[in-house]
Amino acid sequence: MSAAGESDRLPHSIRGLVGFALSAWFANAPLYLALALFVFAVWTIAEYALPLAKLDTPSGELKVWVLQYASIFADALVIAAVALGVAARAAGSAAPARRLAAVAFERWLPVIAVTLLTFTISFVTAEFSGLGTTPIPRPFIYVTAALTWILWGILAVAGPLVALSTTRGAFSVFIGFGRAFAVSLQRDNFVRLCVLGVVVVLPMVLQTALFNALTQQHVPRGFYWANAPVDAVTIGPVSAIVTAFALDFARRAGLLEEPKPPENGG
Repeated sequence: MSAAGESDRLPHSIRGLVGFALSAWFANAPLYLALALFVFAVWTIAEYALPLAKLDTPSGELKVWVLQYASIFADALVIAAVALGVAARAAGSAAPARRLAAVAFERWLPVIAVTLLTFTISFVTAEFSGLGTTPIPRPFIYVTAALTWILWGILAVAGPLVALSTTRGAFSVFIGFGRAFAVSLQRDNFVRLCVLGVVVVLPMVLQTALFNALTQQHVPRGFYWANAPVDAVTIGPVSAIVTAFALDFARRAGLLEEPKPPENGG
């Protein structure tokens, strides 16, 4: 049910939603910057805990998988904390950083689970995205890339919805995942979904470009340097924008309830 009064706090325009999301991020910037350092630290520990290996070797491929799963583990905490902060702002409440962190830790596990699920789908569909090498003929890649980016925008919505769900346990993962598609695929959300897809993919484009440049220059640990800093810097602001769009999608679908500020233990 759409909440009375919430519409006044959550902007209706695309530009307004982006501005609202970034202002919500800045309102808790010390916490989110600390979490960005946490993300970078997890990347660094995973990178240097394993021996240096060429990416085209079995050891190198294993290391890439370890780094990717480590980033999922770290990013999920950021997604949860940022989603809670944006929802609190939409509710007209200023949630203290300590409370946001406490509730984010509580909801970390289900966000990890749904992020693993969305990562798996993203990995399977990556060859259609236009990023990196692809067996698809060039005339068709523009169509498949657009559809893939839209899909990735929908998948990104699942993390914040799980973090904000009032349901606990394994069911919250499936409910949040299904609700991401339900609210995103409304006909009047199409343009906003396209914008969201671009926002979600921009860090990946930057990571791909950096990785190609570092590989050409034969820079050691190129995968780490192309991905870790970009992930640490962008995961917070991007999660804020995704959360704002998710709330807007739910509102436009008539499914948005009054956002409640996070409370300790719930």
